[in-house]
Amino acid sequence: MNVLGTVIGIIALAIAPIAFLLWFFYTRDKLNPEPRGLILKIFLLGMLAAIPVVLIQWLLPLPRFWVAIAIVPIVAEIAKYCMVRWGAYDSAEFDEPVDGIIFAAVVGLGFATLENIVVLLLTYFTVTSVTVPGSGLPFSPLQAVLDLFAVRGLLGALGHALWSSFWGYGLGFTKFPDGHSKGLVGKGLLAAILSYALFNALALSPGLLPRLAMVLLLAISWFAVMRGMGRALEMSPLRE
Repeated sequence: MNVLGTVIGIIALAIAPIAFLLWFFYTRDKLNPEPRGLILKIFLLGMLAAIPVVLIQWLLPLPRFWVAIAIVPIVAEIAKYCMVRWGAYDSAEFDEPVDGIIFAAVVGLGFATLENIVVLLLTYFTVTSVTVPGSGLPFSPLQAVLDLFAVRGLLGALGHALWSSFWGYGLGFTKFPDGHSKGLVGKGLLAAILSYALFNALALSPGLLPRLAMVLLLAISWFAVMRGMGRALEMSPLRE
């Protein structure tokens, strides 16, 4: 099999659901859509935020489970938050509460893009290196990639967009206070970190029940974010 073709296929697989989610969140703001250049900037900053997290996951000499639930979520959400706070918060284009959610979702999707590409490619080449005739392994490298893609590429990408939106909601109402915005960013960061940690714990647990619990977690997160987005749109000063 052509290695370059396989690599391109894996990258395309990692990006496909993210492209759809990026379109979905970008089109939620119909009053004043953000400039595509700024969206691209935040997306790339999200990819940049993923670099230390990827390095931590592969280089930190600690048990994988504890790194995934106790370190990665904290570093990831703080890094994503800092990118939006530095890259978009003071922009004139951040002109309504819902922008906090949109920029947060975009930075989360940028984060997920680099993380998914690296993890899927490393999985492919790692399994390829040990899948030799007579190895007795019951799966192929591509099967290993597809199995991981179901958890990380689909569920994980959606999760990054949703969890970042928790603190993005707080960021939007911090810039455009409505009298109930005190502490929302901190609460959003805490909710994002705990949700991410729970997702990772479930992802590393075998069996059908943890997979169903992951879907339930994302469903609850989706409901919360869509409700928050609706409220943010209603409170937009651009509606006046």
